Amino acid sequence: MYICVMELSTHIHYLLYRHDCVTIPGFGAFLVEQKAAYYDAVNQLYFPPSKVLSFNETLQSNDGTLASHLAKSYGISYERAVMDMHQQTIAWKESLQKGKLSIPTLGDFVLNSEGKMVFTPETGLNFLVASYALPEVPAQPISRTIAEEPAKQPVYFELEQTKSRRVVGYAVIAASVLALFAIGSNSYINQQADAQWESEQVLREQAREQAALSVYDLGDLPTLKIALPKKTEPVAGFHVIAGSFRNEANAQKLAAALQRKGYSGAQKLGHTSQGFYQVSFASFPTKREAYNAMADIKRDNYPDAWVTKK
Repeated sequence: MYICVMELSTHIHYLLYRHDCVTIPGFGAFLVEQKAAYYDAVNQLYFPPSKVLSFNETLQSNDGTLASHLAKSYGISYERAVMDMHQQTIAWKESLQKGKLSIPTLGDFVLNSEGKMVFTPETGLNFLVASYALPEVPAQPISRTIAEEPAKQPVYFELEQTKSRRVVGYAVIAASVLALFAIGSNSYINQQADAQWESEQVLREQAREQAALSVYDLGDLPTLKIALPKKTEPVAGFHVIAGSFRNEANAQKLAAALQRKGYSGAQKLGHTSQGFYQVSFASFPTKREAYNAMADIKRDNYPDAWVTKK
């Protein structure tokens, strides 16, 4: 399979969003460099932050980025992808020797007088994902001048001096009368509320005294019996066994010996169906607790301990 120029440039364009450098072995490397947002005073435009594209002819070693991506995309081997890139590189150099090489979605190449490649990126490219598809914003400067004084409002009529003073005097008198009336009303309402509260308080006290002096005959009351729930101990169903004996006396001796060594939970268990008396180091409600204890007991020089359930 041969990768045509359009397909290869598309994959390079895709990788430049994720890598700052994409190398084409034997040809050069495309680089992206982040550029901060800036203001174009001539065109009065704010441009968003971006990653601008450039090219370095001296970086021609295969870094594996492009070849690995092509191998994964087309389901071919890494070696086959390198061979296809090499064929494309030869075709690019032949086109460049004839005059101009245009790579879609990336830019144009020409040779200068010294035989070096000169790259001109395609206009409008921005490989910064965070500002993808953000347009430039027009921003015109603000002209700051001294604010003009507001025009005076037109006067439609004027009161005579003596009449205006008389009107103001009447208004002050009316306001004073209304204020005195409001104060008197509030005082009267408060007095009425206090008197009602005192009357209700007297009635409450009389009711308490009467209730305290009253005697109530309830007759014979039935005996109340409360059955408290019995405290149940957790069932210890898993036992770490120290030994098993036909003779019950030997089982009792081992249980006593284990208790003297510090195993306070050591005991003789009941008679098994096979006719043995088992002695346990300790008993536990869950299998996990029993096996954890057995591991500690085995480290305590009892390697033959085992767990049973009863």
